[in-house]
Amino acid sequence: MKRLFLLCLTVLLVFSLNYTYEAKAADDVVGNYHERGLRYLISKGALTPDANGKYHPNETVTRGQFAAFISRVTNLPNAESTIDFTDVPTNHPYYQDIQNAAAAGIITGYEDGTFKPNNPITRQHMAVMLERAMKHLNIPTTTANDLPFKDKHLILEDYYSAVATGVEAGIIKGSTMPDGVYFYPEKNTPVSQASTFILRMMEIYGDPDAINVTPYVLYELKEIKNGKLVPSGVSSYEYDDVRKAVSKDTHVITKNDDEIVYMKGGSGFAVTKKYSVLQSETINDKISVAASTEMQYLDSDGTQARVSLAGQIGYIDIDTVQLIPFAFSNGRHYYENVDGEIRHVLIDHTTGKNVASYTFGKAPSEMKPGTKYYSWNGIEFYSGSQKFNYYNYYQFLPIHSKTQYTAEEIDRYIEYALKEREKVNGKYAGAPEKSKLLGLGEELIAIQEEYGVNAMILLALALHESDFGMSEYAQTYNNLFGLYVYDTDPLKVQFDSPEASIRELMNNFWWKNYIPANAPYAHGAVFGTKRIGFNVKYASDPYWGAKAAGHYYRADKYLGFKDAQNAYKVGLTNTEGLNIRTVPTTANNTPIYRYSRTNIPLIILSEDHGDWYEIIPDSKEHDRAYVNKQYVQILNTTK
Repeated sequence: MKRLFLLCLTVLLVFSLNYTYEAKAADDVVGNYHERGLRYLISKGALTPDANGKYHPNETVTRGQFAAFISRVTNLPNAESTIDFTDVPTNHPYYQDIQNAAAAGIITGYEDGTFKPNNPITRQHMAVMLERAMKHLNIPTTTANDLPFKDKHLILEDYYSAVATGVEAGIIKGSTMPDGVYFYPEKNTPVSQASTFILRMMEIYGDPDAINVTPYVLYELKEIKNGKLVPSGVSSYEYDDVRKAVSKDTHVITKNDDEIVYMKGGSGFAVTKKYSVLQSETINDKISVAASTEMQYLDSDGTQARVSLAGQIGYIDIDTVQLIPFAFSNGRHYYENVDGEIRHVLIDHTTGKNVASYTFGKAPSEMKPGTKYYSWNGIEFYSGSQKFNYYNYYQFLPIHSKTQYTAEEIDRYIEYALKEREKVNGKYAGAPEKSKLLGLGEELIAIQEEYGVNAMILLALALHESDFGMSEYAQTYNNLFGLYVYDTDPLKVQFDSPEASIRELMNNFWWKNYIPANAPYAHGAVFGTKRIGFNVKYASDPYWGAKAAGHYYRADKYLGFKDAQNAYKVGLTNTEGLNIRTVPTTANNTPIYRYSRTNIPLIILSEDHGDWYEIIPDSKEHDRAYVNKQYVQILNTTK
């Protein structure tokens, strides 16, 4: 009896290890090349299963069936046609659909009064129905000048225009063969291919169901072994079923065979494949994220990855990121000390090769030459067991500071920078004569006095955003700061002069949405990172703040480090709901404002007020304010 029990247990274990979870039934549409089209027809009730749940996607589509597909996806109203097809009795399964399509002018039948609903439909007949359906839907139709098909001579003259219309609209694409592309006008088509024709038409029409339809996804549990993904035998069309089977740190879940959609937190990282949007829990807001951005991976539910972007914890669409286990990584973006300066090196995550780099300040004393350092947020750095924090002075200096440089010195640096840039040639040829930054020193100093912002920070931003005043937007529209040039819908707003774009930045961007405490995009009036400062909302590039700061650093370096030698003391708030007051006491003192967020950089003017710091507030109405010392961390900035 004991032996029998052990035998049964062994069989049970073997069965369990090789069992493929199938919580969502795998119908005969799953995995079909035309699955999206088939799923669309199914969702519209145009394609229905037989008694055994089969859709038969590879069977030849009939004339009646194709007419029914069009009738149902276009939601034709029930109607009685003036055409009485002799071979379509009222008990025909597609009788009403055929009547609806005939009433709409989509089908006409044959001269003998028949429709032949059970006959296979030829591809050129499908083209005619599709063209008429497009006209019924008021989809603009145009005819291609010529057809690309090798067998276009086989298309009947009466149908040539309809085929050309389908080609021009991108509905008909033909089959690629070794000697060219063919249409096969007299051939029949399986239900699967017919579904794709209809899907494409309805996508053009703008049907959201067509645009958003997705095929079933097969999730598989795999294990990382010797640098390879090894199948475990567990798979399902339900992510949660496979997730329950994860039992090892080396387990991952894939879809579409090898696309990783889950791995254990801490076992790898995420990289955006294209412009993406992070829904941040940290600030309860959407954050734009540029392509090739590295993020700390935390978890996944199969459709969204939970990540940390410079400390912004939130969710991002799994289809917009690549999850890379450290075991498969070809490398990460890294930092290094080069001649006493910190350089950020960006890599291609597919090849591991360096593709770009930029220097943005002096390297911290802890950073050893010849060693690669990594950071998830641009503040906390590590290499092996070595860890340290680094705050770049130019990156975390609040905009309320003032530069030591005169307008003449600023112009001198602009001229120098443009001559250096001209050496690169290409689009920078003639930069010392053509750049929109020339002679801006006086205006920048005037803006500093009028708006209370650092002229060198403004220059640094203009250098970065306008590509030294040589970008198309700068040259054509006098736009020095990429104003209204959004990632998804860039606008071409014309400014009367470069100076006008500076004032637009001040009035309708910085002092409206970015600088005032609790303004919509207020995260600190510094270049910053994707967690602190302008970078949070101003740019999708997570390294925008460091890159802009690099321009300030190089200008200060060229002009003798006057600003670094007369540096401001910078603090960082460490609590939410922090009151900023007009005098250093809580007695009979209404706050100027209250910070709703934490991690706000401040300029500390004086520590000589007992438990209070004297600061420059984020307010136009006050040039001095006070904050309790216990709620502010003094930053050891590197300059």
